[in-house]
Amino acid sequence: MFGFLIGFFCLALLISVMRGGSRGCGRRGRGHRGRSWHGGGGGGGRGPARFLGFFFDRLETTPGQEREIRGAVEELFDKAQDLRREGRSSRNDIAKLLRTDSLDETILGELFARHDDRLREAQKAFADALGRVHLSLDVEQRERLASMLESGKGGPGWGGPYRGWV
Repeated sequence: MFGFLIGFFCLALLISVMRGGSRGCGRRGRGHRGRSWHGGGGGGGRGPARFLGFFFDRLETTPGQEREIRGAVEELFDKAQDLRREGRSSRNDIAKLLRTDSLDETILGELFARHDDRLREAQKAFADALGRVHLSLDVEQRERLASMLESGKGGPGWGGPYRGWV
């Protein structure tokens, strides 16, 4: 039970960071086609568009590839938002359970079943997005992206200020 809750909160934290919850951290720079990573021009701002320009520059993608990848990432981001909303309703449900005289295991079971459903949906959305990205990129671009992911030096602020400590 605690493992699930820890995983759920880690996922919520990841979504928060992807949404731009860590404003002010990291270095400021210029992203794809001169757009700022931290807002400004067409590719900045909130959500997945905030960091994609950096990858597009490093992978030397075509406009068609960029449209496909951006669409896949935005769909994944939307599904992650659904998961985040479930987290909010779960907090409310847990608060209600704590106010009762005895813990109702049926309600707790329904809560976990909802979590399982949302996580399965998020996993499917991730697999779909990864498949679309894989099909969009050529062999050299996929190798470059894989190397960025393995090295931990994939993007702006990748790993945070303490990278290399773990």
